[in-house]
Formats: sequence, structure tokens, C-alpha cells
Amino acid sequence: MVRVFFIIFAICGLIACGVDDTTMKIAGDKNAASALSIARANGCMNCHNVNNSIIGPAWSLVSERYKDSPDARAYLIEKVKLGGNGAWNDITGGAKMPPHEKRVSHAHIAQIVDFILALKK
Repeated sequence: MVRVFFIIFAICGLIACGVDDTTMKIAGDKNAASALSIARANGCMNCHNVNNSIIGPAWSLVSERYKDSPDARAYLIEKVKLGGNGAWNDITGGAKMPPHEKRVSHAHIAQIVDFILALKK
């Protein structure tokens, strides 16, 4: 019963954030739903979306760019921890991603990055 409630809650949260069919297909995956919940709680969804660029790049674009990089996971975890700019100036217009290492645990950052990388086609 609790699991069913969690899945329904996660799907409602995804719909409220404007997440599209791609994400809805994986909403039943408790790890994906948890990663999106963590991302929402930490403000990631203010600048990012799964398939639409807002201030930062869409996570599907990030996944596509790094899909063949063996060091992608470690690189993206560090990028989220330390912040930065330059890699996506064509989308961000030079807006800098703030560092998150003091606000978000390493485990949560890794969970979000794993979700992003799982989006690759």
C-alpha cells in the first residue's frame, strides 16, 4: 500500500513539474522518482527539466552529450558540486550554475546524476 502511494505521489509530482512522457515512462522506477524528488527539493528543477532547456540545459541533452564518455558520472558529480559555466553557453547565455556541495549531499548528487545519465538513448 505504501509503495502504491509513493508511486502515485511521484507521478503527481512529475505532472506538476511539467515532466513529459519520457519521464512518465520511468516514473514507476522508485530510484528515478526519488532522484526527481531530490532534484525538486533542492531547486534543480528551477533551471533544468528533463526534455526542455530552461536556464540550464535539458537533462536529456546532458545525457546525450556525455553518453559515450567513460568519465561522465564523475565529471558531472563534480560539476554539480562545484558549479561552473561555459559548457552550455549556447543554451545558458553564460549563466553560471551555482555550487551545490554545501547544500546537497554527495549521495543525492550522485543519484541525480545517475538519473540524468540513464536518460541516454
